[in-house]
Amino acid sequence: MKVKKVWNIEPQKMLETIIKIDRENGLSAHDYGASFYVGKSLEYIREVYEQYLGLDSLSDNDLIENEYYKLEIA
Repeated sequence: MKVKKVWNIEPQKMLETIIKIDRENGLSAHDYGASFYVGKSLEYIREVYEQYLGLDSLSDNDLIENEYYKLEIA
């Protein structure tokens, strides 16, 4: 058995966060309204989520401590 790092954010929460940020930034429905994300893959949603929150600039320790990842024994 080993300890592994597992993504800890639910897809629905990621999508809701993205849409909220889009609205706060004044993006119109034609650009990035909620309907823009219909048919997008979970991989795409996660990539946008990570970009919007700047997660690529965080260390593994920061990502775990801020609960973006959790540790599991597998």
